[in-house]
Amino acid sequence: WASDIDQPNVDTMHALIDGGLNLLHNHVFQFDFLNDILTLEEENAENEKRAKLKLPLVERKLPLELKKIIDDPEKRRKLIVYINPPYAEAAKYFAGNNKAQVTAAHKTSETYKQTLGRGINELFANFFVRIYHELQGVKLASFSTLKYINSQNFAKFREYFKAEYNGGFICCADTFDNVKGKFPIGFLIWNLQNKKPISDITVDVYETDQNRPLRKGRKTIYPIPEKTYIVDWLRNYFDKSGERIGYLRFQGTDFQTNAHAFITSRPTANDIRESKITNITKNNIIEISIYLAVRQCIEHTWINDRDQFLYPNDAYKTDAEFQHDCLVFTLFHGQNRISSRHGMNHWIPFTEKAVAAKEKFESNFMSSFLKGKAFSPEAQEVLSAGKALWKYFHKNSNAVSVNASFYDIREFFQGRKESGAMNIKSADEDYTVLLKALRDALKALARKIEPKVYAYGFLKE
Repeated sequence: WASDIDQPNVDTMHALIDGGLNLLHNHVFQFDFLNDILTLEEENAENEKRAKLKLPLVERKLPLELKKIIDDPEKRRKLIVYINPPYAEAAKYFAGNNKAQVTAAHKTSETYKQTLGRGINELFANFFVRIYHELQGVKLASFSTLKYINSQNFAKFREYFKAEYNGGFICCADTFDNVKGKFPIGFLIWNLQNKKPISDITVDVYETDQNRPLRKGRKTIYPIPEKTYIVDWLRNYFDKSGERIGYLRFQGTDFQTNAHAFITSRPTANDIRESKITNITKNNIIEISIYLAVRQCIEHTWINDRDQFLYPNDAYKTDAEFQHDCLVFTLFHGQNRISSRHGMNHWIPFTEKAVAAKEKFESNFMSSFLKGKAFSPEAQEVLSAGKALWKYFHKNSNAVSVNASFYDIREFFQGRKESGAMNIKSADEDYTVLLKALRDALKALARKIEPKVYAYGFLKE
C-alpha cells in the first residue's frame, strides 16, 4: 500500500499504475498521517463522540485489507511501515532555515507533545511517535535526519522510543531531488516489537558516483545524554567580572553550526538578546581558545554535519601543549573576527619590535601572555608565518591603524565587495603567498590538534 497527503500525488501514482506500474489501484490512497484516523480503537472512540452529538459517523480512509492487518496484533507484527516524512522544523535556529509553527495544527503533535519534548518541532518525529504508539509491534523503515539519535532536543524522545535497531545507511541529503542541503539522511530500520533503549548504532555510508551508490565505509552514531554537550562544559568558564578582551559568539553543539561560533569585538544586539555571546577575559582565554579550536580544526563534511561536540574528560587540563596549540590556532583562524575598529585590540601576538611597527600598540596583552610559554613545532610554524604577515602589513600600511588585528590585515589586503562581504582573494601577490603559508601552517596545526579532540572526549569517533 502507498499513501500521500496530497491527492495530486495519489493521482500521479494511479496514472502510473494505469500505465503498467506493478501496484494495485486500490492500494494507493490519500491519507493525512498526522491527522486522519488510523486504528479501530480511534475510529470507535471518534464515532462514540459523534453519536452523542448526533453527527455523521466516520470511517477510516484505509483500504479494507490494510485495516484488517492494523486491527490484528498478530498480522500487524509482519507489517513494515516505510516512510519518507518531511523534514520541516518549527524551532527557529537561524532565520530562513526552519518553518515556524509548522507542527502546531497536527492532531499528533497535540496528543504526544509531552512524550516528544522539544522533538515535537520535528515533523518526522510526529510520524515516528504515532507509528510507535498506535501500530505497536510493526517494523519501521524510515528516511529521516539523525536528530532523534543524537540531538539534545530528542533526549526525552529517546526515553520513550525503545526498539531494536536492524541496520541502515546514511547518504547526503542532496541525493534526493529538490534537496540542496549537505547533511546526512539516514535510512534506519527498527523492530518496534523488541523494546531496547537506543544505543550506539553503526551505519553504512553511501555516496553517489555518476548516479550510482558507492559504499564509503561505516560510521557510528551515538545517543548523547542531556547536560553532556560542549556548551555545558563552556558554561563553567563564563566570566562576568574579569576584564573583557573580546566576546565569544557560540551557537549549537554540532558541525552544522560551526560557522556561527567565532570571537569578535562587537556582538550584535540580537546575539546579546538571545544569549549567544559570552565575555572573553584574561581568566578564560585558554578555555575559550580550546572551545573555538576544537570546533574549527576538523573539516565540516556532510558525513559529520550532525556530530555533536561534547563535555570533555579532565585529561586536557594537564596538557599544556594542547592548550597552547589551541590558543595559537584561535589567534590565526578565520573565525577570529576581532577588529581594532570596535575597541582596543588585545589580540596582537607580537611585540612592536618583532614586526617593525612604526608606533606602540595600545595593548601588549597577547604578546605578554604568550611570553615564556612552550609551543609545539607546528604552533611555532604558525607563529612564524603570522609574524611574516604582520611585518609585511606594517611595511605597506602607513595610513592604517598600527593596532590592526589579523581580521583587519586581511580586510586591508583583500578589500570588500559592494555587498560588504570581504573578498576571498587579494591583488597583492606577496600577501597572497604569505597568507597561503600561514594557512598551510594552520592546517598542519589542526591535524596536530585533531587526535586530542577525540582523546579528550570533545568528539566521539
